[in-house]
Order: sequence, then C-alpha cells, then structure tokens
Amino acid sequence: MSLLLLLAGACGGAEEVPTPAPTLALPTEPPALEVVATETAPPEPTAVLTSPATEIPTSAPTATESPTPTAVPPTNTPVADSSNQQTSYAVIFVEPNDVLNVRAGPGVSFGIAGELPPDATDVQISGSGQLVSGSTWVPIERRGVTGWVNSRFLTGFVPEDAFCGDTAVLQLLERLETAVINQDNALISQLIHPERGLRVRLLWHEAETWLDNHNLFSDATSYNWGAAAGSGEAIIGTPAEILLPRLQTDFLEAAETACNEILHGGTAGFVVLPDAYAPLNYYSFYRPGTEEFAELNWGSWVVGLELWQGQYYLSTLVHYQWEP
Repeated sequence: MSLLLLLAGACGGAEEVPTPAPTLALPTEPPALEVVATETAPPEPTAVLTSPATEIPTSAPTATESPTPTAVPPTNTPVADSSNQQTSYAVIFVEPNDVLNVRAGPGVSFGIAGELPPDATDVQISGSGQLVSGSTWVPIERRGVTGWVNSRFLTGFVPEDAFCGDTAVLQLLERLETAVINQDNALISQLIHPERGLRVRLLWHEAETWLDNHNLFSDATSYNWGAAAGSGEAIIGTPAEILLPRLQTDFLEAAETACNEILHGGTAGFVVLPDAYAPLNYYSFYRPGTEEFAELNWGSWVVGLELWQGQYYLSTLVHYQWEP
C-alpha cells in the first residue's frame, strides 16, 4: 500500500545540547547558511554541551561550557526578523532535569540572564536573530524573562489538530518515501534542515546519533548507534549499513500509520517518546510481525517533523521493536 494512502487513513487521529551518540569519526559539518528567520534557521552546528543549561549544539556535543560572565560581543551575522511569522515556540531537546539558558546577548560569552524550563511552550521570539560561531541565536521573551537563546532548542509550536493531515506534512513524508526508495542524497538533503540536522535513535532510550543533511545515504562515516536490544552490543556502521535497511523494512513496508500515536507490537519494554522530544509532532509507521516469529519481529518508526522558518523539516527518527 502506498504511503499516501496510509497517511490519508491516519489523518484525523488525532545552550546544553542533547548528547548524540559518540561517533567513530565525526561527519563533515554543514556549511554556514544565510538565515531568513521565521523562527531563525541556518548555519553549521559547532556546539558545546553546557551544564546545567542547554545552549550550543554540535555534531558531537560533549564539551562542558566554561562560564564566561563578562559579556564579550561575538562576531555575528544578523538574521532576518522572525517575530511576526510564528506566534509561539516550544523548548525542545532539553532533558527534564535540565534548563535552557537565556543569555544577556547572542552567544555563550554573555552572562546568564535567566532560564527556560524544558517544557515551556509559550516562548516568543521578539526580533532578529544573530548567527554566532555557526549557531543562530534569537531574542526571546517569556513571562518576564528576556534575553537570547540558541535557536537549536526552540521549535515552532503547532497544535496537533493543525499538524495531523496538513498537506505540507503529508507531502514531506511522501518525499521521504521517495528518497529512501531511490537512496536519493539530493532529495533527502532538502528535507533536513542544514543547521538543525537529523537526530536518530535506533532505540528510543539509547543516545541519539546526530546526522547532517549531506550525502546521507553515501556517508562513509562509521557511527556508534547505541546498544542492540537484548545483547547490549554496540551497533557500529555507516548510515547505509545500519539506518537504511531499517527504513527499507519498517518504514517502506509499514502496514499502518498514525499521527502523534506510536503504533507498535508486543514488547516487554516501554514504548514512549524520549522526554526531551515532548513538543514534537510526528507520524508513526508500523510493520506488524509474522506468525513465524510469534509476531514479535515487528518494527515501527516515529518520523518527527519540526516547523522552522515557516517550513516543515525532517527532524528526528526513532525506531521501536520488540525488547526482552
């Protein structure tokens, strides 16, 4: 059954970066991109993991930010004003026990002026963003807190009833299907934001692997994708070796799909989204198991999409399967 028919049936159902899985070799970071803010978008990720608040992401964010209380004007590039095109934003990719730092200026060289909770959904972008060292920082305000945050940790807030069945969403998922079928690097690169990248989890509770939008299917980098269910052994390989076969099976061969509901088969484990992904809108794609394996060989993908600068992008892929 075509993806379009499945989706049509599903409509109506409805400054410390998360730490991606370590890679054996770091991928080439995407080049800086001119940002036209509607929510502020573009350049290459260079980030640092700060403690305890989230601020700067990167393809392998593990460094702890050194506090720099004195404000030092950073080298920056102005970004178009995004304040009039999206009324509300949510904090995303920040763990429940963490916060998003609000800085006095655009960049970590400015002191901390406040913080946003990881579940904030009523954040306003109040003006033009600044491109600083490869990350877009935007001025925000929320309940009396004002300052600057790294836009990597904000996402356009879209109510479920507006997301599910949106023609733009369904068209993006159709294009993703085509890209996977044809292993089309050029097409899938158009679906992934060049700065925000793609976050992949082969198991929802494993650390995420961050991928950029360049040559995904021919990327020769060997990544650590986390531990395998059951054995606990590290899953090592390129996207073509590890990610692509699972997409070909459990995404392309899905028999059911749903909006903002994770379809799945029997398992002893939990089937939930990572807490830091809470504001994410998504479609799930479910391939049932077979009688030969007592229907336990099922597989599901959650395909998360973000609205950024007035456009939807492929943001996350989370895989689910039977776990002992």
